[in-house]
Amino acid sequence: MNALIILFLVSLLLGQLAGISVAQGVTLYLHDFAAVAILVYGILTGAIRRSMTGSRLVKSIVAFTIVGVLSLLVNASLVPTTALWKGSLYLLRWVVYAGVYFALAGSLVSSVFLLRGLFLLGTGLAVAGLFQFVFYPDLRNLMYLGWDPHYYRVFSTLFDPNFSGILFVLTLIVGVYLFLQKKSIWTIGGIGITMTALLLTYSRSSYLGFLAAIGTWIVIRRKWKVGLFGLLLFLVAIVYLPRPGREALSLDRFDSTVSRLANWRQSVQRISQKPMVGYGFNVLPFLREESSVSSKAGAGIDNSFLFVGVTTGLVGLIAYGWLLCSMIGVGNRALIAKKTSILGTAYLATLVALVVDSMFVNSLFYPWVMVWVWILTGVVEVTSDTSRGAR
Repeated sequence: MNALIILFLVSLLLGQLAGISVAQGVTLYLHDFAAVAILVYGILTGAIRRSMTGSRLVKSIVAFTIVGVLSLLVNASLVPTTALWKGSLYLLRWVVYAGVYFALAGSLVSSVFLLRGLFLLGTGLAVAGLFQFVFYPDLRNLMYLGWDPHYYRVFSTLFDPNFSGILFVLTLIVGVYLFLQKKSIWTIGGIGITMTALLLTYSRSSYLGFLAAIGTWIVIRRKWKVGLFGLLLFLVAIVYLPRPGREALSLDRFDSTVSRLANWRQSVQRISQKPMVGYGFNVLPFLREESSVSSKAGAGIDNSFLFVGVTTGLVGLIAYGWLLCSMIGVGNRALIAKKTSILGTAYLATLVALVVDSMFVNSLFYPWVMVWVWILTGVVEVTSDTSRGAR
């Protein structure tokens, strides 16, 4: 199993470079195949069966899956067949990633091994991003492939500074947890590299997510002096960051803000048109008129909760809200146990950072973020249960 996990994490590190386009708007990644392998392993070894009997998330995961299928069935006669099966593939990916959580939660893989793996993955993305920033700072030459024209920003192998940025935030949270468990110069180095990469993404949503994570950590752990000092340093660093891309890197850039507000307004209108089960899980990218330039924007909705509302309606929002509440319950359970309280803090800080970030980009349904959250959730659940003698 450890070999599969290593393959999985390495394939995630390759980012978009390991993507294979199988149809217009549909890309499979090397880590998708690794995820399926882990899922099969979990089924054959009985790990998934064991974890599902005790998981606190199984009901909410099943509920959201059912709503996703229902949203596609209800709209089956209203959308082209190609849009239907492509949307089904995205729902299948979500289910497979959830299966990875069950496989890891029911297996004997070391929690420390998984957490270090996540930290190395995030640090690796940061290192790749810093090299990219120096040697390949301009993504405008790939606009014809549908990528946004990012200029002098760290976008790493994901080709997107916003998604790279939130992964750096999640890496820093895990890094702080590992450092508190065992002081290591290597962990400090990884944190420093990742922080530098985060700053150079110039991603406002990632900055807000990081500030939310710091705030959560301060409140829970009551480390007011250290936390506020770190917060002040981060704000000063943001203010004095070099901006080789000039106005494109300004924190008060107005064009993207106006565009995002228009996107939210359009999404709310779509929800009002199909309020119950939406348009069908992620079929929107395939309903848009085809153009000569393919877009990498997915559903084109800059808010994860609006994405759920548009694609699965109010029923989907309720089911997904239930899932998030169940995850918070997992974090709280770890928090109140003395041996896992710091891990619980890290997990809750992760959820808060993601929720804040997801208000501006659809990060909750970004493949790399989904994988990260499912792995971390499995670690937290197993570790907290083990400390209580439940497993």
